[in-house]
Amino acid sequence: MRVKDKIAMFIGGGSDIATATAVKFIEEGATVILVDYDKSVFERVKDAYAGKEDKVREYVADARKYEEIEAAVEAAMKEFGRIDILVNCAGILIHKPIDVLTIQEWQDVIDINLTGIFNSCKAVTPGMKERKYGRIVNISSIGGRTGRPGVGVNYAAAKAGIVGLTQTLARELAPWEITANVIAPGPLKGRMFFGMEQHLIDGLIKNIPLGRVGEMGEIAYAILYLASDEAAWTTGEVLDVNGGAYI
Repeated sequence: MRVKDKIAMFIGGGSDIATATAVKFIEEGATVILVDYDKSVFERVKDAYAGKEDKVREYVADARKYEEIEAAVEAAMKEFGRIDILVNCAGILIHKPIDVLTIQEWQDVIDINLTGIFNSCKAVTPGMKERKYGRIVNISSIGGRTGRPGVGVNYAAAKAGIVGLTQTLARELAPWEITANVIAPGPLKGRMFFGMEQHLIDGLIKNIPLGRVGEMGEIAYAILYLASDEAAWTTGEVLDVNGGAYI
């Protein structure tokens, strides 16, 4: 079991990526802590954890607000004594041309997609440093790697910022044997994808050499690798999981 007895915290715990990955982590021996802004989010995904409830904790906290994330981390530390793995999955997409994108829409995406990651990384760092162990996996996007159809400047800027944040963090935390890596998925079958207009979906698939969108489970396996001890000598990397779309 690749994450046996590990404590893994998922920010954006109600997201499709978090759900697929957390279920896989439980199968691999971990206890998972799901953190999201609204308790109703957990109701939406509860069926995925049927029969596994003893391995799941749910905390309500807004990724944009450091004090709420800090409180969630403190609660986890009180119950388990540690957080071994942090997976940042929180994210939103507001796609508009720059000339009609509002300042508030710019800020909303930056706050959730980038500042939220800063907040959780900052909150878990002291405990990981103390134990000289930690795995941080941040979810970016191919939209932060290169210009893509269906991606606004706010989303692209936030997702590109995740790469810079994570690589700097990887160097900063390396003396404590804490790794920090990025997954940059391409289009995936999930709520965000199915909410897109068909012409945008067609444009995305056209640019994928393997000719299809990805499955959530394919991202879950990539996260599992970076969160495991198999990746102990891998840090500051961006793992592109996108069917070849970034070639």
